Amino acid sequence: MAKVVIFDLVGTLFSLETVNRLLEKEGLKGDSWFQESIQTAMAATLAERYLPFRDVVELSLTNLVEIHGLTAVSIPAVMEKLKELQPMAGAVECLKKLKGQKARLAVLTNSGKPAAVALLERSGLATHFEMIVSTDEVEKCKPHPSTYLLAMDRLGAEPEDCWMVAAHGWDIYGAAAAGFHTVWVMNRDRRWPFPGLPPGATISALGELPEVIGTWGK
Repeated sequence: MAKVVIFDLVGTLFSLETVNRLLEKEGLKGDSWFQESIQTAMAATLAERYLPFRDVVELSLTNLVEIHGLTAVSIPAVMEKLKELQPMAGAVECLKKLKGQKARLAVLTNSGKPAAVALLERSGLATHFEMIVSTDEVEKCKPHPSTYLLAMDRLGAEPEDCWMVAAHGWDIYGAAAAGFHTVWVMNRDRRWPFPGLPPGATISALGELPEVIGTWGK
């Protein structure tokens, strides 16, 4: 069976730098807003009080702006900027090479499907993907096990046929627990942060991925 390569979207295929730079000008360092959003989404999932990820991001930004007194930050402007994220360096060539290897490509994202589709279409990446799966369908956010099972079900694949590619350790951890092969794009963290279930492979950029997938198991 063809290898099924499933990508995380935000932070893996698309860079957060445009939003980070906008917020850094107003005094909010790094991607703390994104980490706050993920923490809130995970807490809501654990409490079985699911919120769409866009709502989570808006809530987290509002909280951080109030906590730090960043009165100059326009939340609507930041939310609009999220629609303009740019692909990571090497993303286009990576996807082309994987397609050349006859891999099946998909996206599994905590973002809403309309937003994910719009981002991929605007960047010209949408044509590379067989399927875009949003965790909205199960009203849980990654790394909940049901999100990875959802992707497998939609793709008609077994865990051993799937490779999860993500820059977030928690995403890799969840995918590994679901039985996926995993490739961690280590463009943020510099050490594996979880007990057990280490990534099957670690790369520093997407450009390294086709070789990893192409030679896996050989």
